[in-house]
Amino acid sequence: MPARNESKHIAASIHSIPDSVDWIYVIDDGSTDDTGAIARATLGARGSVLRTEGLGVGGAIAKGSQAVLNLDQREWIVVVMAGDGQMDPSDLTTIIEPIEKKRADHVKGNRFLHPEGANGMPFIRRLGTWLLSILTSLASGRKFGDTQCGYTATSRGMLETWNWTDTWKGYGYPNWWLMEASRLDFKIEEVPVKSIYADEKSGINLFKFLPSVSWMLWKGVWRRGFDWYVTGKKSSRIVRWRACTLWFGSWLTLFLSLNWPLLFVTVPVTFTLLTHLDRKEAHRRKSGGWAA
Repeated sequence: MPARNESKHIAASIHSIPDSVDWIYVIDDGSTDDTGAIARATLGARGSVLRTEGLGVGGAIAKGSQAVLNLDQREWIVVVMAGDGQMDPSDLTTIIEPIEKKRADHVKGNRFLHPEGANGMPFIRRLGTWLLSILTSLASGRKFGDTQCGYTATSRGMLETWNWTDTWKGYGYPNWWLMEASRLDFKIEEVPVKSIYADEKSGINLFKFLPSVSWMLWKGVWRRGFDWYVTGKKSSRIVRWRACTLWFGSWLTLFLSLNWPLLFVTVPVTFTLLTHLDRKEAHRRKSGGWAA
């Protein structure tokens, strides 16, 4: 449970967690209020508080996930619930079910799949979520409907093989996890979760977030493309040849069109063909994901 300056919500968030949960880690990431003290008093024997100094929400989640790996050798399922009360604990069984049944390694909540939809979500967040879901889907090769939902569950098997030295520490962490999990052929599933909004305020600074997440998506798509189509991990030679020809040919044509504008008309066609090929390859690889 990552939390920063959530003294108003942290106690209620902890109390809402079902008794079936074995252990709770609250990651107090640089709070300047009483978030840590309140969390510690509320948890009692149910968990503990880890103090970090401004790592960012992604870094705080990474810290908590690594702590779980040190508990024991049981097949833990690590669930992320924010400390601001925006995640309905009654959805917990829905979130972990695909991992329990070995269908997925990483499960994402999708507020738009819930019968009530994204009720209460501010318009600007809806728009941002829609746009980032499209961009992350393109970058990861898999289609996602709500990339910005932080309500997730992850298998111990996936966490044990995760690269903790190269992870995204800021607000774009859900997008990074989806791109990296897709690149590494982990099995991912989206499930419906309820959207809850009250008086919480987002800590996102759009002027910092947008350039940062754009760079992260750009980095992710090149990283996956190199692994899948240049070094050829699990991809056939013909698929690799087609993908590289379309990708590098599209960018070359785009640059050449600065001098020969008529060439630009071919760029959308080649990128569309590449997207179609990439989706087919992602679908083929999805069935051979890692075991949970």
